Amino acid sequence: MSETKKNIIIDSEDRGLEVINFGRIKKNQSIPSLIDVQIRSYDEFMQKGVAQSKRKSVGLQSVFEESFPIESSNGDVILEFVEYNLGEPKKELWDCKLNGLSYSVPLKAIIRLIATETGEVREQEVYMGDLPVMTPTGTFVINGAERVVVNQLHRSPGVFIFHEEVKNVYNARIIPDHKGSWLEFEMDAKGLLVARIDRRKKFPFTLLVRALGHGTDEEILRLFFAEETIQIKGVQSKTLQKFIGRRAIADIVHPETGEVLVEAGIAINEDNLEVIRDAKIEKIGLVVFPGNTEDSIVIRSMEKDNVDNYEEALIEFLKIQRPLEYSADHGDPEKRSRNLDRAKAELERLFFDPKTYNMGSVGRYKINARFAHLNAKEFNDKVPDQTLRPVDITETVKYMINVINEVDGYQFDDIDHLGNRRVRTVGELLTTNLKTGFSRMERVVKERMSMNDIDAMTPQLLISIKPITAVLNEFFGASQLSQFMDQTNPLSEITHKRRLNALGPGGLTRERAGFEVRDVHYTHYGRLCPIETPEGPNIGLITSMATYARLNPYGFVETPYRVVKNGKLTGETVFLSANEEDHYVIAQANARLDDKSAFIDKLVSCRYRGDFPLKAPEEIQLMDVDPAQVVSLSTALIPFLEHDDANRALMGSNMQRQAVPLLNPELPVVGTGMELPIAYDSGVCLIADYDGMVTRVDADAIEVTRDSGEVDRYRLIKFKRTNQSTTLNQYPLVKVFYAPEKGKVDKVDKEQLLFTGESGSVYNYPMKTFQGVLKAAVKNGQEVERGELLAGEMIRGRFNVPNDNRDRLATILADGHATNKGRLAVGRNITVAFMPWDGYNFEDAIVLSQKLVKNDTFTSIHIEEFEIQARETKLGRELITRDIPNISERAFRDLDEDGIIRIGAEVRAGDILVGMVTPKGETDLTPEYRLLHSIFGEKAKEVRDSSLRVPNGYHGIVVDIVRFNRDEGAELPAGIVETVKVYVAQKRKISVGDKMAGRHGNKGVISTILPEEDMPFMDDGIPVDIVLNPLGVPSRMNLGQVFETQLGWIGKALGLHFETPVFDGAKWENLEKYSEEAKLPITGKIPLRDGRSGEYFKQPVFVGTIYMLKLHHMVEDKMHARSTGPYSLVTQQPLGGKAQFGGQRLGEMEVWALEAYGAAHTLQELLTVKSDDMQGRARVYESIVKGIHAIKPGVPESFNVLVREMRSLAIDITILDSENEPMELSDIEDEFGRARRRIKIESVENA
Repeated sequence: MSETKKNIIIDSEDRGLEVINFGRIKKNQSIPSLIDVQIRSYDEFMQKGVAQSKRKSVGLQSVFEESFPIESSNGDVILEFVEYNLGEPKKELWDCKLNGLSYSVPLKAIIRLIATETGEVREQEVYMGDLPVMTPTGTFVINGAERVVVNQLHRSPGVFIFHEEVKNVYNARIIPDHKGSWLEFEMDAKGLLVARIDRRKKFPFTLLVRALGHGTDEEILRLFFAEETIQIKGVQSKTLQKFIGRRAIADIVHPETGEVLVEAGIAINEDNLEVIRDAKIEKIGLVVFPGNTEDSIVIRSMEKDNVDNYEEALIEFLKIQRPLEYSADHGDPEKRSRNLDRAKAELERLFFDPKTYNMGSVGRYKINARFAHLNAKEFNDKVPDQTLRPVDITETVKYMINVINEVDGYQFDDIDHLGNRRVRTVGELLTTNLKTGFSRMERVVKERMSMNDIDAMTPQLLISIKPITAVLNEFFGASQLSQFMDQTNPLSEITHKRRLNALGPGGLTRERAGFEVRDVHYTHYGRLCPIETPEGPNIGLITSMATYARLNPYGFVETPYRVVKNGKLTGETVFLSANEEDHYVIAQANARLDDKSAFIDKLVSCRYRGDFPLKAPEEIQLMDVDPAQVVSLSTALIPFLEHDDANRALMGSNMQRQAVPLLNPELPVVGTGMELPIAYDSGVCLIADYDGMVTRVDADAIEVTRDSGEVDRYRLIKFKRTNQSTTLNQYPLVKVFYAPEKGKVDKVDKEQLLFTGESGSVYNYPMKTFQGVLKAAVKNGQEVERGELLAGEMIRGRFNVPNDNRDRLATILADGHATNKGRLAVGRNITVAFMPWDGYNFEDAIVLSQKLVKNDTFTSIHIEEFEIQARETKLGRELITRDIPNISERAFRDLDEDGIIRIGAEVRAGDILVGMVTPKGETDLTPEYRLLHSIFGEKAKEVRDSSLRVPNGYHGIVVDIVRFNRDEGAELPAGIVETVKVYVAQKRKISVGDKMAGRHGNKGVISTILPEEDMPFMDDGIPVDIVLNPLGVPSRMNLGQVFETQLGWIGKALGLHFETPVFDGAKWENLEKYSEEAKLPITGKIPLRDGRSGEYFKQPVFVGTIYMLKLHHMVEDKMHARSTGPYSLVTQQPLGGKAQFGGQRLGEMEVWALEAYGAAHTLQELLTVKSDDMQGRARVYESIVKGIHAIKPGVPESFNVLVREMRSLAIDITILDSENEPMELSDIEDEFGRARRRIKIESVENA
């Protein structure tokens, strides 16, 4: 009998992914690498692979350069730094995660010791500790846990001028970068300009200016003011009258006698004018005040400072800053000289010594930018000084005076302007911390230099690495900015790496931060997202970088703009910081352009600083690159964002990061186009390194053969636990075809490969996938054996793609968790109806269909890690064993011979995962026990059961066991003999009480799950999957969900995916066109029938397809019940919280409620036998066991505690019984003891 010929078509549905993008704006700027901010910073910090001679003085190099050379106190030994080297990681990344180790490299430095007397040089390589290494995805693995160092947004160093409008106070500050004193100038209420250093005593600012070398009044006046020279000789008196009241810029001296006729700064009056004329002085110099105002700040301060020259100013400065170091000279020149030296040293230490004052390159850049208008050589970009200079201080005062006098072009600063706030990245944060560690090490080195003999000294002997390792451990393990990575889904990972935090060391505190700091500022445009920020106390303090934002070398956030010339758009793109942007007029990205890239409208809506003027095209200088550049990644994922209220968009962007990766993820039918770059850069997908062809694919690995013949093997991550207990899992995306049987190739072309097997079956293989093409490994007519390679997908490697070409991404070999077809997929597309359903969707509750449970639509896998450590105790070793005392045989059913649970076992709360016993402390042994001990040895020792058990409320299946034993060479901390980790997986279906949300802040809790047949259904019999309350839309003003639902329905009907980019998405005309094509009503409303009765609902219902997410707030983590359990030691009341297996507290207000209802018996029961009446609860337990329903409350323990507290305050309290007889607390306790003995129930209170 001949077999029926079969025609088999392989993977036809995977040939393509038809996506329609509604974006109208042509983008000439691709989205930059999304984790570049982390990776570039750490690469610059480490400079690995850079030759020592070419290393820049940043990061690790700058730490060594600043700390070395170290010289001994007597100068006979010098330690010099030569170079540092970074080794290779000791263990692979996944081994570090599994073993609880840090992924790090050894840091070694070549240090040279020079004995100055003999000139002897000793050079040695010194191990400086292990330096954590950043993973390719921008994270660190510290003690087995993946962590992220969050970038800090803080106030920039430099010169700042502020104006407090409420107090009308002007203030100028010169703020250093890492170390140094703050110098402030303030205009006080009396109109006097004062200076103060580090918030200490105030003094007239001219005192500081004089101490800086401008000692005389003439020097100060010439420094701050212009001079006008006037002719005196031969000029009539009437003409000179107009100069009366003007001030002399220098001392006016009699030409013959040398007598000072008018001192510098003194006003000219009729008397001294006559004296000047009589002295036959030809010319005099007068002060020119800015704005012709005679009310001079400088003059007032000069009159107040009470000093006349440089030396007096120095001594006065010393009295103010270091009163204890000043000693009155009483005319003694030696003491005066000593005081002057101390004053000069103090001034040097405060501002001019690189060891004590550092503006950093950023501070110097900001100062140069501030005074660039002077066009002076002191303020050009090449100035390297990172300390202050006298000219910086004097120019700051000049600038401040001009601001106070309202001179054009001079204005005070806005502290919230992003030009005054910069980002400290991981490299800079670590550099600052390491400098602290190295300075501590320096102290230890100097101590050892003075204690050891020169001949025996070596660099290794002198250097202690403890301060360095302590600082590294503290920074990565305990710093506020080193955080446990949010690994819920790929979006939460990538957002965490792009987060900017205004809190942390050197930053703001929640309590101090006011409204202004938290508020959105116009400079945030294109730099920080105005929408994505947490709700609650951190609002506005924790923000996210915008999509296209990047950091410049100084740490200021930049955003790209397209250059406009003569009203036409050019192809050029520039990145600008907030300060640079302030000089430009910028058009919106959606401004209308013609075919020649010229503006169509005569007036175009633009931005200029905080204003939104209408400008002619000729006045426009720049244009936005993309409407999405305003928002962050999470916000850019919200389709129809432009139709959502900002508050709900904030919730939507935050909740997408809480979405749990599902078992069967699905791409949104309505997306924004950001799904691909986010999944690509998040690091969860497997991306090819080099070009080649896929030659093997299985569940564990993918093999790619390069053109050179070299084979790259990529291992897939399978079911690994994340930080949030969700699951990391990768599955192949690329295609490879093998011959299923012996046969012959019939046809090979670009579209298909036809293969006929021996059985007569014809196999049709498509030669295209959604991301590439396949290359045939066989030719037409070729005979092939079973299992021979027919075709493999062509691969584009990331190392073959230029870094700046983000439009041509490398091939994604495998999907990760919460991705589908290489794109982010955190939820599912489901059919929705907006209608009330018997009150079950009251207050945002959600009605769900049983079909979603049955089909595992929202099922997710969660893996929990349970760990136990066997330690070396004083009484002996803890043992991992099956031999556990007082345990039933049933408890051992799934344990192996070592007492460890088997993989695949189903476990519930209380089940033993790992059996362990701990030696008990033994009292004096009886002779009989000693005999047993001598016969049986260790076995007879008393042990306590300390096994690892499944915690209360948890259940699942054991999926993996990892065991580390010191005896087998495992690296374990001191005192730990063995560690066992048990991984238990849970398959969580969606259930009542779980929280769900859309992408528009439309969140709710599932109130009921209905049988599929009870759900409302359409005329064609298709039931809806979810019913949402229509009242959740109008008041929340998140209409984006309505548009999404409508477009999603159209997409599902036509088999299309839509991309509607934010602020550039689908318009009403697009909806009309595609709804007509799909033959769906443009209103989205159709008649629905009630699933229970089959009757139509009274009104047509809005129906469509919405993308819903299951959030991490799952009922299974929260549900908890207790009958008896642990009690507090002092009050004997039940503990609180699920973790403690506690009860619910009946608080003060709940008592009032029950009192109001007169529920006396209920109240008495709750406050006594169900709480802390120790005898009563023992009696109740007994009566329940015996089936007797009688409750006799006693005295609550809290009453006894109160009595004892009052007695401790020496207040005599007497307790009377029912017959007014005095009664002691001990009597009550004895009564309890008798009750317990009578009932014969042990430890009822701990049951």
